Amino acid sequence: MIKIQNKSDSKLSFETDMNLSLANAIRRHVNYIPILAIDSLEISENDSALYDEILAHRVGLVPLVNEKLKLPEDCDCKGKGCGKCSIKLKLKTEGPCVVYSTEFSPKDMILYKMPLALLDKEQKLELVGIAKVGKGVQHAKFSPGILHYRYSDDVDKKEVEEDEANFKKVLEDAKKNENKEIVVSIESWGQIKPKEIFIEAVEALNKNLKEFAKELK
Repeated sequence: MIKIQNKSDSKLSFETDMNLSLANAIRRHVNYIPILAIDSLEISENDSALYDEILAHRVGLVPLVNEKLKLPEDCDCKGKGCGKCSIKLKLKTEGPCVVYSTEFSPKDMILYKMPLALLDKEQKLELVGIAKVGKGVQHAKFSPGILHYRYSDDVDKKEVEEDEANFKKVLEDAKKNENKEIVVSIESWGQIKPKEIFIEAVEALNKNLKEFAKELK
């Protein structure tokens, strides 16, 4: 049983009688969905106040349009980088200005206008980002979003703060009745829609279960 509660381009929540163990397995497999992100950065010039490492971290977390590229380990180039498994994004600018993610070229790869650095007069920034497909289990920059769940009749937070015994009772009741309905909430960072996050997490779970079954034979 699935009953939609809220739905938008970035968020989805629904009520279901799904088993908690299954819900948790799906939640964990959100980080097995292949997502495109800038994986390495070639910095030619950086006159900003940010260290190269900090700048690289900020750039890596910029959400990109999720192109269906091959995983580096599955590509014919063996992860060296080619048109089948990687995309180059270039940025070159001079201050005074705030450097935004939308200054990368090609611009249609960038989902949101996010500030990256601040340049003063005559300061320059020039870099090339290499975007590759990866999974959240490798690094957070490859995560498509978050999935979490709670009991639909979850206890009020104020009640928990006022009565610790009441909170313990809720936990005991939850253990006794694992078939209570839960509310699953999904929030997307923009690379793929919330509905796709759930579907692809289920597919990733099925794939891992099949591989595990083969190992047992």
